This record gives sequence, structure tokens and C-alpha cells, in this order.
Amino acid sequence: MRLLTLSGATKHVGNTLSKRLEEVDVLRGFSLLGIWLVHFLLPYAVQNTAGHVHAHSTGKLAVGLGVEMLMVGKFFSIFSLLFGLGFSLQLRSASAKGHPFVGRYIWRLVLLGAIGGLHRLIFESDILHLYAVVGLLLVLVRRWGNAWLLFTSASLFMGGLCFSFCVAPATALFIRVAGEPTGRFLMDEILVYRLFTVAAMFVLGLYLGRKNVFSDGPANRVFFKRVLFAAAGLFVGLKLGYYLLGLGGGGQAHPYDGAYFALKNISLSALYVAGIVQLYQRPLLRKKMAWLGPIGQMGMSVYVLQSLCMVFFAWAIERYVEVAAPQLAWVLGAAALLFAGQAVAARWWMQRFRYGPLEWAWRSLTYLKRQPLRRVRARVYYLRKDFVPVRTFALRTVPLQARRRAGTGAKQA
Repeated sequence: MRLLTLSGATKHVGNTLSKRLEEVDVLRGFSLLGIWLVHFLLPYAVQNTAGHVHAHSTGKLAVGLGVEMLMVGKFFSIFSLLFGLGFSLQLRSASAKGHPFVGRYIWRLVLLGAIGGLHRLIFESDILHLYAVVGLLLVLVRRWGNAWLLFTSASLFMGGLCFSFCVAPATALFIRVAGEPTGRFLMDEILVYRLFTVAAMFVLGLYLGRKNVFSDGPANRVFFKRVLFAAAGLFVGLKLGYYLLGLGGGGQAHPYDGAYFALKNISLSALYVAGIVQLYQRPLLRKKMAWLGPIGQMGMSVYVLQSLCMVFFAWAIERYVEVAAPQLAWVLGAAALLFAGQAVAARWWMQRFRYGPLEWAWRSLTYLKRQPLRRVRARVYYLRKDFVPVRTFALRTVPLQARRRAGTGAKQA
């Protein structure tokens, strides 16, 4: 069977040269779901329960513990991993096409920092500005061997663990050198935004992109199965060890808390990544998870949209509900409803356009040229020998002369 386009070109149905890594889009969409739940539920379910445990706050306490244990810090690690993976794919594409990369990518990071700075005006916990700075590390290590990339990623992660043991002296040193406001700002960037973890995940994502671990294949399936079991074992071992050593009781902070939470976050992040990949490889579940793909394709736009949704919800609560702590049912319902709206909007947009709105602006400014945005649907026909179209993907019919010319060419072939 042949395909007829308006240009008369023949294409094979199974051509997948331009196929995206669908698993990566789904993973990015999944990470944005987790980021949304953390940012949306944390102010209402966690902070409002601190020191106020009573019969009416049992539900909030359960939600707060679930968010802190299973979500906080985990999804940003996945988001960071995929940023490094994206760098690897862009570098490979530029090398294959012979296009310049380093200068353009640095300019791309400058634009990302500007977007993050603007986003921070409405959402203080923006992560994009940090990505713009740490992204320079990827440029520096882009030519390193795979072994050195793994060593660098592990070293950065271990550096973060070591830094957690010297927070107080490091804070004092930063304040002494840079002054009170700047010193505390730097400490917040390192601790709150997990600078070492972000850098480690960037480099690890670059390594995984080189190894093509997200391409479908028997070796990669075995790899993710091993990661799944190893991450699950590490997480269970950390939880048991933490409580058996008596570090989880008394409500007091311990010197090992920072290292424990960092290891727990990494183990759960790896568990989530391997689990999603394993589930997506099953055809039935792949269809069930496909709705996350459009969210991942326009990840930056959805990330900023989430901030606008949170601002809108906070304004609506203050304006119409007039309560400091809304009921848990309202919060959970609003979280589900608003994310469902994001998913519907993302699907509608990606069916009509090639990039998300912010992604399109970012790409256009990167190349200093307006990039095509709207998808072009080719008028394609399946033809039989009698020139009757069996199936069409066209919005308009192909002219009769074009059909006859294609039929003549098919007979001659």
C-alpha cells in the first residue's frame, strides 16, 4: 500500500525517524503532576498541621505525611534528570546536522534564566533560574567520557551529603564573606533548591541520554527492572535503618537527617522512573498513561501555568471563602480539577501546535527567528489501483488531477 501526499512523494507507514521518545514525555508529565501536588497541597495540608494535631486534622495530617514522604524532592529530581537528558538529545541532533551548539545553548540558558526570573515574581520557589545557572555545567562536561560523567554525578551527590553536615558553619562563612542578605540567599539556593542534587541529576541525565536507555530494547528493559528492585530495596532499607537507629522519634532534628532525606529522595525518584517506564511498556497501560504525554511536551508552559493556577486559587479562597485554612476536601478537589484542566488544555494545544507557547517563544528567541508554530496536516490518501481513496487524513480533498497523476505513477511502478 502506498501513501500519496500533495507533493507526490511516497512514504512508508512505519517510518519513525521523527518519533519522539514518548516515555520521556510521559515521565515529564508525571513529574509535573507530582510537582503540582507538592506545591498545591503543601501550604494547606502540611504547614497548617504543624503543631495542631487533633481529631479534625487527621485527614490533613495523613495527606501532609504522604506528601512529605512520597513527593517532596522526588519529582524535581526527575525533572532535573530529564533536563540533562534533553541536553544530550539536543547535542546529538546538532552534531548530526553539523550545526553550532555551545554558543547557542548558552544563549538558550540566558533566556531560560530570564524566564525563570520573571516567573519568580509570581512564584518564589521557581526552579528555572537555577537550571539556567547549573546548565552551564553540562556545557563544560559535554565531551567527557561516560565513566567520568558517572563519577562527576556521584561526586556531586556525595558533596551534597557532606554539605548537609556543615550547614551552620557554611551559613556563617557566606554571611561573613558576602553579607547577611546575600549570604542567606546563597544558602537558600543551595539548600532549598538542592543545588548539588540538581547538578548531579543533570550530569546523570546526560549520561543516560548517551546510553539511549529510554529507547525500547531488551537490554534497557532489563536495566530498568534492576533499577526498580534496587531502588525499592534501598528505600525500604533506609526507612528501617532510620527508625531502628532511633533517628525518627522525639521530633528533634539529627545531624543525619539531611543525608537520610537526600538518599530517600534519590531512591524514590529512581523507583518512580523505573516504575513508569516498566508500566509504559505494557500496551494496555500505555494507552491509559498517554494523557501525560502532551503535558510533558509543553513542560515549561505547564510549569508556569501551575503557578498561575495556585495564585488564582489563593485569590479565590481569600476573596470568596474568607477562611485562612480551607477544608481538605476543597483543597483536594481543587487540585484534581485544576490539574485536569491543565491536562485538557495541553492536549488541545499540542493537537494543533508543535510547541507549547513558552517553548515556542524560547525556541524563537534562541534562533532569533520566528519558528513555525501551527501543525501542518498533510493531505494524505491510501490509494488502490482504481484510484479510489480508501482512507484519508486530509481536511480537504486532493484534486482529481493529483490523484490521477499518482495513480499513473503507481501503474508505471
